[in-house]
Amino acid sequence: MFFKKTQNIFLGIILFRLLSWLIVRTYFIADEYWQTFEIAHSLAFNYGYKTWEWKSTIAIRSYLYPYVISLIYRFLALIHLDTASMLINIATLFQTFLAIIGDLAYLKFLQGHRLVFLILLCRFSCWYTMYSSPRLLINNLEEILFICSLAAAKNFRSTSSNLTFHFFVSLSFILRPTSAIPFVIIYPYLLYQMSNRFRFLLQAFLCFISLNLFNSLLDSYMYGQWTFVPFNFFYTNFLHPNSISSHYGINHIFWYFTNGLGMIFFYRLPLIFLGAMSNKRLTIVIFFTIFIYTLNSHKEFRFLTQILPILFILEAHGIDWCLKKINSNKFRWILFISFLLHFFIGIYFSLIDRQGQISIMHYLRTNLPQNNQQNFSIDFLMPCHSTPYYSFIHRNDIQLNFLTCEPNLDALSTDYIDEADRFFLKPIESLRSRLNMFKPSHLIMFDTLYDQVKDLFEDDQFYYVKKILFNSHIQHTSRHGKSIYILEKR
Repeated sequence: MFFKKTQNIFLGIILFRLLSWLIVRTYFIADEYWQTFEIAHSLAFNYGYKTWEWKSTIAIRSYLYPYVISLIYRFLALIHLDTASMLINIATLFQTFLAIIGDLAYLKFLQGHRLVFLILLCRFSCWYTMYSSPRLLINNLEEILFICSLAAAKNFRSTSSNLTFHFFVSLSFILRPTSAIPFVIIYPYLLYQMSNRFRFLLQAFLCFISLNLFNSLLDSYMYGQWTFVPFNFFYTNFLHPNSISSHYGINHIFWYFTNGLGMIFFYRLPLIFLGAMSNKRLTIVIFFTIFIYTLNSHKEFRFLTQILPILFILEAHGIDWCLKKINSNKFRWILFISFLLHFFIGIYFSLIDRQGQISIMHYLRTNLPQNNQQNFSIDFLMPCHSTPYYSFIHRNDIQLNFLTCEPNLDALSTDYIDEADRFFLKPIESLRSRLNMFKPSHLIMFDTLYDQVKDLFEDDQFYYVKKILFNSHIQHTSRHGKSIYILEKR
């Protein structure tokens, strides 16, 4: 009965997800490429770059998800379809398929809710839903598993549903330990509702232990030594004496309320606060989760992805409250326009903003000839991880170099500065040094750096501007730019 009633809705969701998969062609965050694509490519084809998180002495990432992607890559290689574009698109299509599974679970969770259509409208009109969902980010998996766990918890009196609930919670913890935060509130609530609490706790314990043991065996095999990633993750991000997470930026304690939520919801944020007033249980989960996130000095709005399904429910309740209080067609038109604007914002960021950081890889792999006697060496003179890497070129005949930004893991010095920061402090001197060291055939840089060092190229005449790619209308940081310069050696 449920499937019959929601058939048209689910078909619309599938079309939306496929549209999102087709149009997302821009750069979002480094982890999408360097923590999933690059690792999967390295596992499947034995070449690629592993960042510091994947060192056996650090080991704060689980191999589980990249390993699944690598199996897809190996299958494509087996049938001789392992072109770069095929590898990229099939991987994101797989992520899109997982998102659709999450949507189906969300429909199940919302079944019987009086605002189900309004909640879905809030979710699928949000720019971030379109922009983020097909990307290979662990945060997206967190959200999917969170939704699946909520759908299972809805029928908490069923033994099979309880096991399913524990499975999704444990799997989410394996992929990213911080995903356990909202369940600190949810588990006691469910336990209170149980008639057989001992069985519920025993199921949770056995499921958690068995899945973590399995994953530890996988990670231990991949890292070459006994490894328990959740412990390493917690120690490195919260207990390490050199404050590893703060190396990538420090934000004030209220950042998620003043910036993070606003980046996702924009002008629709007040509706969430209105909805929170009438939904105390959901609000407690949200505020507790965000409160724990604030304890870490490094903050990113994508960390809120997991709890978005609850935030959309609060937003829908806020809209419902407004519709009851403001009985006006003008207000309904304002709501319609606000949803429409979000949709167009999603299209803009998915198709246009920072497109050059992706298209540069397509240009390199298609314009550098293969099977020739020239050895290509490319130096990316950008803020670290500004582009994908080997996984988007899929050629091992090209040597790639980039400016690294590893944190002060080994307490090398009290005034430690990473390679990228050192380069941008003295760009001309640093560039001369890298040209002598790597002797690259091509240089890739943003217009902001090119404007600082262009006199050097005019003097030595060794490099010339081969191509300029559009990147963005917005300069996101002082080191990023609106255009990307490709310089080739004469």
